[in-house]
Amino acid sequence: MFKIENATGGYGKTTIIRNVSIEVKEGEIVALLGRNGVGKSTLMRYATNLIPPMSGSVEIDGKAAPNSPAKQARMGLGYVPQGRFVFPRMTVTENIAVAAASNGHDPKKAVAEALEDFPLLQPKAGDLAGGLSGGQQQVLALARALAIVPKILLLDEPTEGVQPSIIDEMAGILKRINKDRGIAILVAEQNLDFCLSVSQRAYVMEKGAIRMETDRDSLLADKALQQELLGV
Repeated sequence: MFKIENATGGYGKTTIIRNVSIEVKEGEIVALLGRNGVGKSTLMRYATNLIPPMSGSVEIDGKAAPNSPAKQARMGLGYVPQGRFVFPRMTVTENIAVAAASNGHDPKKAVAEALEDFPLLQPKAGDLAGGLSGGQQQVLALARALAIVPKILLLDEPTEGVQPSIIDEMAGILKRINKDRGIAILVAEQNLDFCLSVSQRAYVMEKGAIRMETDRDSLLADKALQQELLGV
């Protein structure tokens, strides 16, 4: 239901990713693994049209993705970028409400669902997002992405700078929304344990290209492969 085909892109005249093709099927959680600097974030930005494509294409639910991030969101593409990028001068509830309203959804319903899904946000509901801890901001960014009612959710390094207890909670939330709402998920990460706890299969990137595709059990069993490709 989500495809990137022959993606080539980068910044200015510098090519970072080359001929990358990946697919996330309906209701699937897929990991995008690799060391820092291999092109995972660039591929995410390519997919969300935050960098101009040099070649290739993106499909959402069998249709060509528009060249506008806002239109992609209306098609059902949710995105949590590396670094979170919450609106710091808005409250937690305002962050969620704005995301919902801008995509034609009921903001009050979105806020209520988010606070139910993410109990740690409840006591912070009226606080400014900029005053939250890094982990709390990451959870808010995830809640905000879910407020657009996505069909596919892209997560870029969601565990970066987040304490282990919140990482465990995020893993549980992702598995629950995947099961209960059928949201497909693509998660780009260096945290192998986190990815293996939520995903069924993985693509491994190396030097801007897909080195291999593997399933969770095969990767878990191959310690040499983990060391070679992921440096863990």
